[in-house]
Amino acid sequence: MADNNTISIDLNAYNGKVPEKLIEEAVEAYNDYKSDKEHFLTRIRDDERYYNDCYNKTSATLKEEMNQSTSFIISAIENYCADASESYPEPNILEREKEGEAAAEALSKLVPVLLDRSGFRKTYKKNNRNKAKFGTSIYGVFYDEATGEIDIRDIHIRDIYVDMHIENIQDSQFLFIPAVVDNSYLKERYPEHKELFDGDTEVESLYREDYKLKNKSTVIDCYYKKPDGSVHMMKWCNSTILSATEDMKGYENGIYAHGKYPVVFDKLYPDSDSPFGFGFIDLGKPAQLAIDKLDGAITKNILVNAVPRVLAKKNANINKEALMDVENCIIEYEGDGEGTKPLEATQLNSDSLTYREYKKDELKELLANRDFQQGGTAGGVVAASAIQALQQSGEKRARSIISDTYDAYKEIVTMVIEIIRQFYNEPRSFRTKDANGRKSFM
Repeated sequence: MADNNTISIDLNAYNGKVPEKLIEEAVEAYNDYKSDKEHFLTRIRDDERYYNDCYNKTSATLKEEMNQSTSFIISAIENYCADASESYPEPNILEREKEGEAAAEALSKLVPVLLDRSGFRKTYKKNNRNKAKFGTSIYGVFYDEATGEIDIRDIHIRDIYVDMHIENIQDSQFLFIPAVVDNSYLKERYPEHKELFDGDTEVESLYREDYKLKNKSTVIDCYYKKPDGSVHMMKWCNSTILSATEDMKGYENGIYAHGKYPVVFDKLYPDSDSPFGFGFIDLGKPAQLAIDKLDGAITKNILVNAVPRVLAKKNANINKEALMDVENCIIEYEGDGEGTKPLEATQLNSDSLTYREYKKDELKELLANRDFQQGGTAGGVVAASAIQALQQSGEKRARSIISDTYDAYKEIVTMVIEIIRQFYNEPRSFRTKDANGRKSFM
């Protein structure tokens, strides 16, 4: 999480191997990426408010249109998350040549253990919800030097900056990941810069007012690719470079030998010429808003007809209190006519209900969340084979979306294997399961 101000680097405070020109280019890129992303983040903020606040506390542009609160989109998101959870992947690592059979078998047992240690199942579930809501989920695949473990975590769509005009993030010249870190940790980790970590940091919130976190600082990881294909990283905080892999022993050829930025994007519906996609909220919001407006009108009409009311002249000789047993059922008026007369409300037009059902069906079609996918049927379909055929047809889009998630999972597993190859240089013992599910050690 980073503040909204542009950043600058004090070049006089750094005397490492990173060229001054490269640092200036990185600073310019960060400010440009952040500015370019603001329009995209406006949509994400509305999506987050739409989902989190159930239409009650939202931006001014949406508040006027969201008087009612139905949850078709949220239901579709949760149904997709349930499908994704049921389809939780497991790695099946195959050898490229016969000589690699033993290594492939060992990795097939080892990788699930490492994923489990990093809490990947929880990250997988959280990211599938982010994918459904915002259209993009982001996995970070890192090596933690302090623990010697692989660290796979979710990165919020707000907390990453890349070139907004490319589709593959690996083509971005730079990649930035801001994070909020305790000042006490930073002082211990970088004692030579401890005077920098003495304050609070501004945090951007998507669905409520921005706020400050006490005794924390924003640290930005700046990843960049060099012409030789290596990926390096430098850390910034308060206009100062804290560290750079080009200055570290053992990282002369880059921070990760696989030569990629250590992140994987999983998009729901890709947006052309953008690294991010769009999700269920973006797709279904227009139909959902129309349904909400209809619900408001229908509900108001029913309430008007549910309570009998009359119009009464101001000079009519009637006992108004006697007629007001429940609520305010009398409305005074001026003009000619009888002392009292019924106030007739317009009956609800059946076309309104028909149109509402049409919009509901449209929304279900848009979100691939139709009744037969949830076990219901319509139109007199009762044969088991016909119901099964409808369900299988309706699940095609879900299978396609989950297939994209599997592609992202494959990329994650590939990065994990490359990290093992690079950093696991000493013998280790791991607890795994054998073919029969019994515990074993390797």
